[in-house]
Amino acid sequence: EARQAMANFLGCAPSEIVFGANMTTLTFALSRAIGRFLRPGDEILVTQLDHDANVAPWLALMEQGIVVRMVEIQPEDCTLDLHHLESLLNEKTKLVAVGYASNAVGTINDIARIVELAHRIGAWVFVDAVHYAPHGPLDVSVLDCDFLVCSAYKFFGPHLGILYGKPECLAQLSPYKVKPAANHDPDRW
Repeated sequence: EARQAMANFLGCAPSEIVFGANMTTLTFALSRAIGRFLRPGDEILVTQLDHDANVAPWLALMEQGIVVRMVEIQPEDCTLDLHHLESLLNEKTKLVAVGYASNAVGTINDIARIVELAHRIGAWVFVDAVHYAPHGPLDVSVLDCDFLVCSAYKFFGPHLGILYGKPECLAQLSPYKVKPAANHDPDRW
């Protein structure tokens, strides 16, 4: 029932919902799993607008040779510089990690446009919606993002994190788990 409620909230199927201790823990778990999938020299984009919970997990992958690039903001209005983001995208870019809304300045990013740009070159998009989810509608099927995280306690739920993942993306990844553990999504996460 909890998965169904979150699926209704995010616009997806219950089998695409993963629960975890909090958004940061889920992001670290997913980043480590994605890190297994990446090779030295592969690139991840993060932004200057993001909360550290959506930057630090990706920066940790630099230890294995992953290149993390920072998308700048336009200082006059604290919006993401989409031209800079587009200039950083290349065949080595494997993931764009971006916040839906900035917790510091309130900027709401054009996630649909970011997804479009990233998908053009075959990169996944990870959206931190912690600060957006309590205030605006979410529909991951419309956004077409590959992953989205939010925190239930931000909208009067329990203190836990929620991860949406496209089934085809989650299926490619191998989470760090002890045995015996579920072998199927979303339980294996």
